[in-house]
Amino acid sequence: MLFWERQGSGPDIVLVHGFLGSGKIFEPLTEHLARNFSVTTIDLPGFGGSYDVTVPATVEDLSHMVAETIELSGLMSCSILGHSLGAMIALEISLQRPELLKKMVLYGGCPDGYLPGRFETNQDSIEKIRSQGIETVAGDIAAQWFQRGKHDPMYPLAKAAGNHSNELGAIAHLKTWDHWKARARLGEVQAPTLIICGDCDRSTHPDLSIEMWKKIPDSQLFIAPNAGHVVHLEYTDEFSSMVEKFLE
Repeated sequence: MLFWERQGSGPDIVLVHGFLGSGKIFEPLTEHLARNFSVTTIDLPGFGGSYDVTVPATVEDLSHMVAETIELSGLMSCSILGHSLGAMIALEISLQRPELLKKMVLYGGCPDGYLPGRFETNQDSIEKIRSQGIETVAGDIAAQWFQRGKHDPMYPLAKAAGNHSNELGAIAHLKTWDHWKARARLGEVQAPTLIICGDCDRSTHPDLSIEMWKKIPDSQLFIAPNAGHVVHLEYTDEFSSMVEKFLE
């Protein structure tokens, strides 16, 4: 089972972070939602509290691992918010296990793990990790998530969330994305879905969120202006309030 933490009480919402992160990256959102919701954060294998957990070979297997952790944590059903890689996982869970999800937020996500518009290729990231070390690369990648880079006041939080990352695990994650495809299955999504992205996202281009919005039945879309890949840190109050309203 993956590492998880729970705060607050009320309807259940699970938060799943992205690459080179941990549940800590959601601290402002968790604090806000925990006033009215039971908020569970899950650390993906190779990151944070799941540092020593082996990364599975596919996003599908990773999604199964997260769904299993949700159930073993005591939840029979919940809403889920997935960010970046976490959005891939949330989307896959919605297709594998539709009965598990009440509502879903796909944030900075994509319908296909092949990301030619990413600020650098997956292979470039792998080579940098091998040559420069995971801590340096984690900091540099976190800077790409913000419009103001390392000058953003929330950058230290994002960097700290990825500090405890397993180098081999991070490389394993990067190797799985290209093979994951959900584009042809978007019409099968049953959970009410909110899609969020920044208009200047350099990791997952807004076109990918627009595509999901067009193909997922009755989904909602919000594109944050002048925002990057971590809208919840760049516009903390607005993001938290919007998610809370959707979950009500």
